[in-house]
Amino acid sequence: MSRHIVASQARELAAGGYTVMLLDPTGCGDSGGEFADASWQIWLDDAAFAAHTLQGIGGGPLTLWGLRLGALLACEVSLRLSNIQKLLLWQPILNGEQQIDQFLRLRSAASVLSTPQTFNRKALWTELRAGGSLEIAGYELSSELALEMSTSRLNDLSPKCMVNWLEVGTSPDGRLSVASENVLTHWQERGIQVDSRFVCGDPFWRTPDARVNADLQRNTLDLLAER
Repeated sequence: MSRHIVASQARELAAGGYTVMLLDPTGCGDSGGEFADASWQIWLDDAAFAAHTLQGIGGGPLTLWGLRLGALLACEVSLRLSNIQKLLLWQPILNGEQQIDQFLRLRSAASVLSTPQTFNRKALWTELRAGGSLEIAGYELSSELALEMSTSRLNDLSPKCMVNWLEVGTSPDGRLSVASENVLTHWQERGIQVDSRFVCGDPFWRTPDARVNADLQRNTLDLLAER
């Protein structure tokens, strides 16, 4: 649902002289393969390959940019590579289990249209842990992807580079969520340099026809310009 927002930002970056590559990992978007065949390790390999390819094209300082789950993926893959100067994280998912829970809620929401039922998290996770797969919004979520992803947590990772963290919301006090602040405090205690910003706006990742957030674009360009 956020593809047009990300594409708009990519065009702004390209116009500013950056070389940009948008990644569709295996089984997603315009990439090859089926979602059912994807795994977290395959996605990490896809991202690492994309980073190497982009480095070969552009040759300059390399930034990994991730939105939501992509932020978690970018953070983890940055630990594999020695040439990452910066991480640009948009509205990061703090852990993979949180994302899987959102997938499972989508499944329950779809089911309730035909058969009223409550969200049974335990039963769905039991099925995944037993090696079963679940159909969610037309995609087959494999046990392998769910279990691998669920072990990835930002709080357990220690980026070796500068981190730019952008969070969008409607909070009147203009502060990041408490959970995000906890992760950033933990990172800073480990000596990781973090620049975090709160941007006013609606949650565009939930709305198919969301408008481009000009403040988010401006802050992104400002942060990337800093060295």
